[in-house]
Amino acid sequence: MLAKDLPFILKLLTSKTIKTMDLSIYDKMALSQFSSLEKESLYQVVCAAMMVDGVKDPREVKLVEEIVNIIGLSPSERAASRQLDEPTMSRTIRNMSELKRAYVAKFIAQMILVDGKIAPIEEKFFYYICDSLNLPHAD
Repeated sequence: MLAKDLPFILKLLTSKTIKTMDLSIYDKMALSQFSSLEKESLYQVVCAAMMVDGVKDPREVKLVEEIVNIIGLSPSERAASRQLDEPTMSRTIRNMSELKRAYVAKFIAQMILVDGKIAPIEEKFFYYICDSLNLPHAD
């Protein structure tokens, strides 16, 4: 994948920001199928995407909370997520269905874009996650 492709890919993935109030029945069905371990892993990856550029922007914090609400991450799941190790999170995400992995990628893309700029490290992180999730490249 070429660096020039990232803005196109991110725009495509975030063409419609998912919000709790405008989830389709299909979104709700798909998101309700996430196991606790999958939600915990997703939460940690989204938090990593928020911090990858070293800046905790208030818009990113707000988006994390929105994602927590959308996926129905409970306080106990949130606490449990902090105990997960990287191999467990990676294996969990890699073993998700293609549809679930697409939601993970969309949430990460939204996190990268929410502050209005894409840092080079965010671009690298996004490519790493796409490779880890076995998502197709656009080149």
